[in-house]
This record gives sequence, structure tokens and C-alpha cells, in this order.
Amino acid sequence: MTSPGPHSAFGAPPHGLGRTALVLGALGLLTFWMCGLGMLLALAGIGWGVAAVTRRQGRGFGYAGIALSLTALAVASAALVWFGRQAADCSGRYQSSFERSTCLDARFPLLKAHRVGAAGAGR
Repeated sequence: MTSPGPHSAFGAPPHGLGRTALVLGALGLLTFWMCGLGMLLALAGIGWGVAAVTRRQGRGFGYAGIALSLTALAVASAALVWFGRQAADCSGRYQSSFERSTCLDARFPLLKAHRVGAAGAGR
């Protein structure tokens, strides 16, 4: 008689929750700059990591996932604060809409490309 493998009908793989937490934490760290997507993935990674640790299903992976997720949250929060300060500096320094727009274009070149593309699409 053979023993059941890790993917048998008796339950989930033994490290599935921990590996999920690790992957979500890594994805959160890689996508921190994508308008909050990294933060959402990191929060999910923390949840899966806590579940892995409490259920004892891949505790090492779970702890690593929690650590990566917390790092992703810290990096994303710092980036959000930095971008906010840059935008606030343009808003506080210049009075006219054109000057503020020029300042934002100089600091965030991708915004200019996005606005030009959106304006051209309406024609």
C-alpha cells in the first residue's frame, strides 16, 4: 500500500499557505509603484502569512512572506509620501495652473505622456 502524497484528497499541500504568502509578499515588493496594487498584495500576503503560521502550514514560508509584505508596505508608504511631497511642492510654489502643470511635468514625465495620449485619443 502506498502512502498518500502531499496533493492527495486528504487536504492541501503542507506548505501551500506559506508559499502563497511568500509569493504575495514578493509581488507586493515588485509592484509597490503601481498605484496601490503592491500595498494590496502586501496586505494579502500578511493575511496568508498569519494563516500559515497559525495553522502550521509552511511556517517558514509564512514568516518570510510576512517579512516581505511588511517591507513592501514600508517601501510603498515611503514612495507614496515622497510623491505626495513632490506634488504638494508644485502646488504650493506656483499659482497658475500652467506653472503647476509645467512643474508636475518636469517632476513626473510619465504624467505628461499620459495626458498627451489621452488628449490625442479624443480627436
